[in-house]
Amino acid sequence: MRGLLAPQHRWSLIRLSSEHIFDGTGGEPFGGWIRLADGQIDCVERGPTRAQGGDDLLVELDDFSILPGLIDAHTHLGLVNIPPDPGAAIAVVAAQIFENLRLALAEGFTTVRDLGGLDGGVVEAVNRGLVPGPRILPSGPMISESGGHGDWRPAFAHEDWQGNVPGLVQPSVLVDGVAAVRLAGRSALRDGATQLKAAISGGFASSFDRLDDSQFAIEELRALVEVAEARHTYVTGHAHHSEAVRLGLEAGLECFEHGTFLDQDAVDAMSTHGASLVATLSPVERYQDPSQRKSLRDDLAVRAVAAFPAMSRSVIMAIAAGITVGSGSDLTGASQKGRGRELTVRSKVTNPLEAIKAATGANAHILRLDSETGALREGLSADFVVVEGNPIDDPDLFSQAHKIRLVVLRGRLCKNMLPEPLAQAVETAFAAH
Repeated sequence: MRGLLAPQHRWSLIRLSSEHIFDGTGGEPFGGWIRLADGQIDCVERGPTRAQGGDDLLVELDDFSILPGLIDAHTHLGLVNIPPDPGAAIAVVAAQIFENLRLALAEGFTTVRDLGGLDGGVVEAVNRGLVPGPRILPSGPMISESGGHGDWRPAFAHEDWQGNVPGLVQPSVLVDGVAAVRLAGRSALRDGATQLKAAISGGFASSFDRLDDSQFAIEELRALVEVAEARHTYVTGHAHHSEAVRLGLEAGLECFEHGTFLDQDAVDAMSTHGASLVATLSPVERYQDPSQRKSLRDDLAVRAVAAFPAMSRSVIMAIAAGITVGSGSDLTGASQKGRGRELTVRSKVTNPLEAIKAATGANAHILRLDSETGALREGLSADFVVVEGNPIDDPDLFSQAHKIRLVVLRGRLCKNMLPEPLAQAVETAFAAH
């Protein structure tokens, strides 16, 4: 049986046709075909899917849908233990991280933004072809104040946090004061971070703080933004509530994660500043099940009951205000399966077309990658997935890895689970080109 494959030959010129092409803009699907050449999308055409001319190799995918490669804008691929275990065997941690990379790609995610965990070492391993994985935008460690959301030290421990392994995984860094914040940001960028992340509110995985806490002084956050802007990048903030968002906006943050308990004033302020939001609906949706709240502190379990309806309202308000609202799975653990469930849940909160746009075009815009990926458009990287069925009729298919039949990243075949003879036709095309 075919599965994840090592990178193979690039297609030179091949067309894939379908009655259901989703281009990543949020528009209705259309019948037509896409043509690939030299690892890029050469053109996208609407019209008869069986029309053929020239020397193009045509693969007809009548019972399947074609979408841009999916993007997960909030991952923790390196957080295989929560809280992180400084004593875990590095070889085991590395193996679990590489498995999470493989699973993400197998589920159709060709791009991920990692927000606390991976650094440039893992990116190098993937880019060199040593392990299969998606395009990765790492943040390095989540930057947290002492006692804040990223402080996973044991109770009453005051020694330095020992859970980071530079070159592999750096879950968090604890800093206090402007100078320490600047050093943390610069160190993360030195280790390959493509953007920075700061914890500016409490969270459901917090050890000591409350969900409603705001974290970092304004001058500390401004210093971090200055560090990022000097390197032509940005800071995103872990923020569950409106006060944290307002603090972040005052400091110059342009992106916020979660946004669980937002009021209209905070949403309006985000819109005015042109800030974006990355919602993580599937983790809080799980808290609707009482058994999923047993691991939380009592005060956090109470807040978790209301988290899913509250975040759903935040998403709807933000979209209505014209804010770009992306999506992220926020998965943690040693075997991160079901990444596509975020699209399934988002489809129910809004609709399938909006959910697909969030995980493609919207996320690409937030990640500053919309000139490279996130859509099926001429000149972009040939990142796309072929799924069994129509996600408008069945958004649950994103939660089922076996329905993600074909995955292509940068014009290279990464997964081929199409039925015969389509699978053989695709492999033949690769072998020939």
